[in-house]
Amino acid sequence: MSENLIEVRELKKYYPVQGGVFKRHIADVRAVDGVNLSIEKGECLGLVGESGCGKTTLGKTLLRLHDATEGKIYFKKVDITYLSRRKLLPLRQKMQIVFQDPSNSLNPRMLVKSIIAEPLVAQNLMGSKEIEKRIIELLYTVGLAKEHMMRYPHEFSGGQRQRIAIARALATYPEFLLMDEPTSALDVSVQAQILNLLKRLQKDFNLTYLFVTHHLLVVKHISNRIAVMYLGKIMELGPTDEIFDNTLHPYTQALLSAIPIPDPDTKMEKIIISGDVPNPVNPPEGCRFHPRCRYAADICKEAEPQLEEVYPGHYVACHRWRELKG
Repeated sequence: MSENLIEVRELKKYYPVQGGVFKRHIADVRAVDGVNLSIEKGECLGLVGESGCGKTTLGKTLLRLHDATEGKIYFKKVDITYLSRRKLLPLRQKMQIVFQDPSNSLNPRMLVKSIIAEPLVAQNLMGSKEIEKRIIELLYTVGLAKEHMMRYPHEFSGGQRQRIAIARALATYPEFLLMDEPTSALDVSVQAQILNLLKRLQKDFNLTYLFVTHHLLVVKHISNRIAVMYLGKIMELGPTDEIFDNTLHPYTQALLSAIPIPDPDTKMEKIIISGDVPNPVNPPEGCRFHPRCRYAADICKEAEPQLEEVYPGHYVACHRWRELKG
C-alpha cells in the first residue's frame, strides 16, 4: 500500500478585503475553503477546474508560499502548516515548483548556468565544482546541452525555457513538484514533448506531482488521479479512468463535454454552464455549484454536500449523484 507524501486537512486560505476610510477588514475572498486531500508518493494528481476556482492558490499553500488561514498540511507525516522560516528551509529542497510561463519565471538578466545554480547556492548544498557538474547533468536530463548554460533565457524557444525551469526545479533533488499549468503557454506540439519529459522524469526519479491545469486531456495523459475543484471546494476526486468513464458530478460532466472531439459527426451532447463563477467573497449557500447546475433541487440550495466515497477511491460532493446515475 502506497504511503501519502502530502496530506491536507480542512485547509482554508482566505484573503482579507478591506474597505471604508480606515481600511477595516470587511470580508474575505475564500480562495480555498475546507479542502481535504492526499497525494501518494510517486503519483501525479491532476487538479482541474475553471480559472479562479482556487487551484493555484491551493498548490502554493501546500508549498507554504502562502500561509494557510486554517487547517493542516502534512509532508511525510510532519505538520508543516506553521513551521518557522528557519525550520521550513530544509524542506524547501524537497518541494519545488514549475511556474506557468517560463518567460516570466526565468530572470532575463541571468545566464542559464546561474538560474539553475540558484537553488543550490541558496541551500548551500554543494561546492562550485559540484554545482557546475550538477548543472550539466540537469541540462542533459531535460534534453538540452552543456553549451546552453552560457546563454540567456531570451535566446531560447518557449519549450526550451520551460525545460530550463524544470531543470532548476530538479536541482535540489526534490520529492514533490507543483506543476502550475506548465504547458499552457506552449504550442500543442511542444506541450506533448514537455508532458512526455515530465512522465519520464517522474519514473526515473520517483517524483510526486500536483499538476494544476484547466485542460482535461492534459491530465488524462499524465495523471493517475484527478481532483475537480470549483470555488474553493473539491467537487469530485478519483482515478483518471474512473473520472472519464464514470463521471458523477454535473460540473465534471460539463467540463468533459467541452473537450473538442475531432469528429464532425459526433453526437456527444455539449453541456453549457450558464452564468459566471459566483463571487468567492460571498459564495452561495448549500452546494456552491447549484446556481449554475441544471439538476439543482431544493436540498442543493440549503445543505452543503460533503465529499463522500461512493465507489472505491472515487469521491463526489453532490446530493443528487445517485438519481442522475440511475
